[in-house]
Amino acid sequence: MSKKMKILVTLQEGKNRDTHFPPFVVERLEKLGAVRFNDTGKPFTPVKLKEEAASADIVVTHWGCPCFTAEVLDNAPNLKLIAHAAGSVADLCSAAVYDRNIKVTSANDIMALYVAEGALAYILASLRRIPKADNLMKNKVLWPDENEVRAETLRGKKVSLIGLGATGRCLLRLLEPFNVSAAVYDPYIKPEQLAAENFKNVQLKPLKEALAFGDVISVHASLTPETRGLLGAKEFALIRDGGLIINTARGGVLNENALIAELQRGRISAVLDVYDPEPPSPDNPLRGMDNVILLPHMAGITARESMTLAIIDEIENFLEGKPLMYEIKRERFEKMTMSHLVRNLNG
Repeated sequence: MSKKMKILVTLQEGKNRDTHFPPFVVERLEKLGAVRFNDTGKPFTPVKLKEEAASADIVVTHWGCPCFTAEVLDNAPNLKLIAHAAGSVADLCSAAVYDRNIKVTSANDIMALYVAEGALAYILASLRRIPKADNLMKNKVLWPDENEVRAETLRGKKVSLIGLGATGRCLLRLLEPFNVSAAVYDPYIKPEQLAAENFKNVQLKPLKEALAFGDVISVHASLTPETRGLLGAKEFALIRDGGLIINTARGGVLNENALIAELQRGRISAVLDVYDPEPPSPDNPLRGMDNVILLPHMAGITARESMTLAIIDEIENFLEGKPLMYEIKRERFEKMTMSHLVRNLNG
């Protein structure tokens, strides 16, 4: 492409942009085209996105950007690439994007590395009783009794993954040194696909069998109409006594009331990084439970400028006519996380 590309960055000025677009990242982006930032101090509205994208060839998006509906795209005839410097694009794109052959790329796979690392940290912290020991040492006792903080090892445990997207795959790799046995429930994965990826000690199982298998249940399913409330009372009852459930996916995949009821029995424990809605209300029973560790949706936030740099690499690939490393094609888009049960995929 000979002409200088017009690049729009939708993330408003503020702490998030300072973190994800530090000066050295901005400098690199500005070498690729004429860059225009959202300097309104607030997220674009759909009307503002329609107005600002009108002359853009490439739009670099982030959290809080409205959806690229048919109405927005009708006013953006030059748009060729949507480059999302964050995770899922399901609330960002529409079928209209793909109907117009606009390329979409995302740092979702980059974030997956960090979310998987967070999930592993949560598993280890819970099994090792780290939060409980810290709380006792600081607030209650000089030296806790060993039985109060009896740590477990991850080595040799059985781990079940509910959903095997990018984060689940990364987690399986991180678990390999611990010599775990793993079960995966994902109706979109075939045994031959799993075999081709050379995972160790991993097998596909139906949902009920996967839940009954694991000492640790780690949830990685995207939130779609199909998966909302996927795990409810019947499913939680299948988890073995002493089981640990980790959720770094989306809160809506779990039926929260059913989870609370199961946790109140004291039979299982949980580490929750996501909720539905977020944040959980001040009087949410989860906040008062000793067998739950609560995190503020932070598993992937360490990615920071790594996501933006990956997207700049993608823009370079696009401008040079090279394949996109992190392209989100239509089929994958339709399976990605959705915030709403009903979605107008026609834009």
